[in-house]
Amino acid sequence: MITQSGCNIVHASSLPWEEHARLDGKKYRAKSYWHDSENDLHMRLIDQPENLAVLQPVEHENAGGHAVVVLKGRAQADGLTLNALDVILGAGNEPHAAYPDSTGCQLFSCFQGRHEHTDKRHRLMQSAQTSWDAKAGGALHMKPLVADGAGRLMLTAMRLSAGFTVPVGSRPHMQAALVVEGSAVVGNATLRPWDFMYMASGVPHGPISFPEGATLLMVAMRTV
Repeated sequence: MITQSGCNIVHASSLPWEEHARLDGKKYRAKSYWHDSENDLHMRLIDQPENLAVLQPVEHENAGGHAVVVLKGRAQADGLTLNALDVILGAGNEPHAAYPDSTGCQLFSCFQGRHEHTDKRHRLMQSAQTSWDAKAGGALHMKPLVADGAGRLMLTAMRLSAGFTVPVGSRPHMQAALVVEGSAVVGNATLRPWDFMYMASGVPHGPISFPEGATLLMVAMRTV
């Protein structure tokens, strides 16, 4: 992790892969980007190999809520095909499935709270059903992926045109961003796909520029 202009930056290439097992015993691997201790929010990159099908659905319930976003590849859940920026939402203390069936995909996981399980269903949110909202004269487009249903957790997709710059500022709540496509420049650091930045609440940050444009996955926690 490095710090540039008030942003904490994590390059995916610097993180080791960690081996994990699902509830059904099948293996996957993950990289841990950040644990926001103030909100007890864990953010990770998950790599699910091909042919990781769930032969018998493993449904459960978590004390904490989480959202899993498809970044690349495809996944299957409840008979639906999930593509890039589609979301599997498991709100706290509501039943949901463990992981989608996979033909090989990368996922971004945001998990808040405790991981205890009891036997118990998820909700699927398909990005194509929500329109992009143009801002800043069309140089910025935004799409809410998770606006409610996950407590204070919010996820937003953002597309920025080449040459767009986020000015100096600060946020009233924590904010994190994963580069999905393109690049971002913060101080002397360049972020490429799967790289991550974290901005603490109330901490000023410098300008963030997008010389070739980018698609970002934004994570935030409501203050109330």
